[in-house]
Amino acid sequence: MISSLLLAMTILVTLAQPSDSERYSSQPPDPVIEARCKVADYVKLPAKEPGVLVHLAVEEGSTIRAGQKIGQIDDSEPQLQKKATEYAVAAALKQAQDDVELRFQKASAAVYEAEHEQLQESNRLIERAVTQSDIRLAKLKWDQAVLGTEKTLHDRELAKFEYYTKKAELEAAEMAIQRRVITAPFDGMVEELLRQQDEWVSPGDPILYLFRLDTMEVEGAVEQSQYDPHELQGCDVTVEVQLARGRKETVRGRITKVSSLVRLDGKFEVRAEVANRQEHGSWLLRDGLLATMTIHLGTGGQAAADVSRAP
Repeated sequence: MISSLLLAMTILVTLAQPSDSERYSSQPPDPVIEARCKVADYVKLPAKEPGVLVHLAVEEGSTIRAGQKIGQIDDSEPQLQKKATEYAVAAALKQAQDDVELRFQKASAAVYEAEHEQLQESNRLIERAVTQSDIRLAKLKWDQAVLGTEKTLHDRELAKFEYYTKKAELEAAEMAIQRRVITAPFDGMVEELLRQQDEWVSPGDPILYLFRLDTMEVEGAVEQSQYDPHELQGCDVTVEVQLARGRKETVRGRITKVSSLVRLDGKFEVRAEVANRQEHGSWLLRDGLLATMTIHLGTGGQAAADVSRAP
């Protein structure tokens, strides 16, 4: 009787234990752990051409839009080159389109052809009325006019190439002018000015630091013992940021990087990109701001998990 009871209890305990697949598929409750915001992109905006920085339209802290003019390098020399090249282009085009010489050569060829035929006709009517020397000379003039027509057509083709060359020089002058206009490559904020107005700059000299703030990165770390990297890659995230006086705001984004390295504390780092927004003329997210990031594993068919940045 006692043996039967022990056997029944053993069977019940065994049946109650979850299988390995059940233990693996179960997810812990979503923790709330700190993360940190980071500038996603910044550039040292360089000068592309040499010259004096004759105009600088921004100050440190200025918020600018993509394509906005930031500064101007002296372009007086390429402006003069452009003007001279415009005249050269017009002259080359006029030369390429000029058909006066061609019409003259064609008319000359017609006259000499008629003269040659007339001389031959005279000899047919009256034997030896015209010498063969006169006939050959008339034929030579006719051939010369025909060849002159061909040469004129050839010269017009060369004139077209000259026009194309001058047009390319004009485009180069216009590009040199445009490269002296300094514009913002993206929406952002001027963090630091590295050159001042009226300073000389060379190609590659940095003029200012420009931070891109319309998109921010949020970095944190996940426990290796809880999640595998493939579960997180590309997942949607919700980021709650801590603002002044206890205020909180929420933004959304997506995981863009999952590190393949596990740190000594047993965590691996992840990075998400989130869309920033402005409030009262200032960007909501700023570099170094503390936040809470939740990775929604449900976008990959899993439950949600939170991420933290190690101290």
